[in-house]
Amino acid sequence: MEMLIDTYAKFIEEWGRQLRREPYEKACMQVHKRLQVINEEMSNQRGWICIKEITWRVKTLDSCLNKMLDKGYAADVELAAEKLNDIAGVRAVCYFLDDMYQVMEMLRTTPGYEFIKVKDYVKKPKASGYQSLHLIMKIPVGEQMVKVETQIRTQAMDFWSDIEHHFVYKTNNLNIEECEEEFLKCSKSIRKIDKQMLKIRRKIENTQ
Repeated sequence: MEMLIDTYAKFIEEWGRQLRREPYEKACMQVHKRLQVINEEMSNQRGWICIKEITWRVKTLDSCLNKMLDKGYAADVELAAEKLNDIAGVRAVCYFLDDMYQVMEMLRTTPGYEFIKVKDYVKKPKASGYQSLHLIMKIPVGEQMVKVETQIRTQAMDFWSDIEHHFVYKTNNLNIEECEEEFLKCSKSIRKIDKQMLKIRRKIENTQ
């Protein structure tokens, strides 16, 4: 037990160093800046602001440690950098469904960006009802390539995700199971709303 505690303490100490976090922070800021440029280009082309909000964060050391343990990995900093895809995380919230996919494609064509994986939880939502695009990519930071997970979703998806994350994902409330069906129903309603709003926008565009 004492050895295990020492291992965890070493992980936390190493992960807490600024030199360890700095590449992830720089990678997030770089993707954030690229998304701002994409938003400007798309907005000028389409005539409306396409990305409502762009945020980023670097996973906390506690969160990194807990995720490693949940996945059955040893508490090792180098292993965490290899196995965890979301240490650096960026989120772009769009107004419309089609904007999400154009943002993704423009990120794909960014020079120097290396795409590892795309998880489309919009076309195939999670069992919980969660919807979003997840892009796992490597970004050049100095002489190294740093992994970043970029999530792209609509306002409605973001609202649902925030509520579900707060009341279900981050709690140990055993009674929350009775609400899971309601969350799933809301997710399906949000899916319909996003499609309907896109349909309305296109109808307006065709009358101009």
